[in-house]
Amino acid sequence: MKRFVLLALFWLGISIGASAQAPVYQLRIYKLHPDNEAHFHDRFRDQCMPIMKRYGFDIVFTSQSGPSGHAEFVYLLRWKNRATQISAWKAFLADPEWIAIKKSSSAEFGDLVDEVQDRSLDMLSYTPAPSKVP
Repeated sequence: MKRFVLLALFWLGISIGASAQAPVYQLRIYKLHPDNEAHFHDRFRDQCMPIMKRYGFDIVFTSQSGPSGHAEFVYLLRWKNRATQISAWKAFLADPEWIAIKKSSSAEFGDLVDEVQDRSLDMLSYTPAPSKVP
């Protein structure tokens, strides 16, 4: 019995270690403030993305849905693991350049985003391997 318990604990440790290193995806959905869609896209593309790149943000895709005036901007991030995700976001949000950009754009244009939804997505054990289809 003791051997069984030790083996079970060993396999549990391997499983936990492996899942802790599994990729994490993060889905972010921004409800854009009416009349500021162009300003938002300019800021995200030209200023935000280069800073995110410095901190290891892996942006898988970006998209916009909804009619003008009610648009949602959606993007998906891929992270090596949860710890990387957390530390990268802390560094990005504390970045002096990003803080200055956000303050400046808010002063000039007002709110660019009305609401943010953030979902971290952990892959299940039966998640298929990534497709080769672009």
